[in-house]
Amino acid sequence: MNILGFALLNIVAFGQSMNIQHADSELGITLPQEYLDFRADYSQQEFEFFFRIDTWKFLDIKAATEKTIELRKTRAIGDRDFAFAINEDFQVLFYQSSSKVATKISHLDEENDIIFYAFSLSEFANFETTQRLIEEIETDGFENQDLSVISACTGSLFHYAYALNTSEFDENFSEERNKKALELFMLAADRGHPEAAHEVANYYYFQDDVNTDSVLKWRGKAVENGSIEDVFELADFLIDHKADEIDRAISLLESLLNKQWYRERALLKLSRIYMRGTGGRQDYKKGIRYARECSEENNYNALSDLAMYYYKGMGVEKDVQKAYDLLVQAEKRIIEETGSGMWEDFIKKLKQELKQ
Repeated sequence: MNILGFALLNIVAFGQSMNIQHADSELGITLPQEYLDFRADYSQQEFEFFFRIDTWKFLDIKAATEKTIELRKTRAIGDRDFAFAINEDFQVLFYQSSSKVATKISHLDEENDIIFYAFSLSEFANFETTQRLIEEIETDGFENQDLSVISACTGSLFHYAYALNTSEFDENFSEERNKKALELFMLAADRGHPEAAHEVANYYYFQDDVNTDSVLKWRGKAVENGSIEDVFELADFLIDHKADEIDRAISLLESLLNKQWYRERALLKLSRIYMRGTGGRQDYKKGIRYARECSEENNYNALSDLAMYYYKGMGVEKDVQKAYDLLVQAEKRIIEETGSGMWEDFIKKLKQELKQ
């Protein structure tokens, strides 16, 4: 390299270093080292990388800082989070600051819904290798595959295990494959991968005889690792199998009330706990309140529940007209969502009562 080229390289490196320091100062965080290491492999300030089904544009550090500040102001992400890449739909990848082990990288969609996306950027770097190994499962078999190249990458290991796992309803069902997949899921879960722990919990749940202790252990680990879905799943399991731990289930459900995609389900579960007296926690006042909040989301289950409460006078004064109106609304909503109704006969019965 000539002197000019060497000088230019040093200027770029110096500018990058200044941008990093500025970002750290502006955002009040230290940029993740694995992110900086990943960027160091690319000479461009902005570059694109294909991963799974999307091409992600990695913003230069200045643009990433500006995007992070923008998203923080709208409360789409937290005050310690860092957004660094976007796709063509303007969805965002960001590091989610957490005291928990997992959820290294999260995905923010256009509706500001946050989901787990990747355990680390090493998944991006290993993507092609992982896909090749997955394809070779069907062509060459899994028994003699060398997984050493992805064994240190928890996320890649999970996706390989997910592809290896088979369903008893599939023509390629294999107990041997499933045994290996379970072993890899457990390894990834122990390293903090939330979806891996979810899969292990499901394995023990979908047995002929449900292994309650194992489901609770691995569902709990999934929650510990950062899985929001498993917060709901764990609460649901406790309600059905461990009524003596109903207070724990209630606490888990209450933690989901500010989660966009879980709020309705959590409200409905809470309402039914209190209306049915699950685990001895009958409280009509709370049950009706949660049912009304859920019905305000136009949830047809909550609307039909409320209709029955008004019809029977459970927690509210009996009101057949109110029951009828709510059930008509529920029927309209379920037809919109599923294409078929559920309460037509009962609506006719209520209509007859009102005429009398």
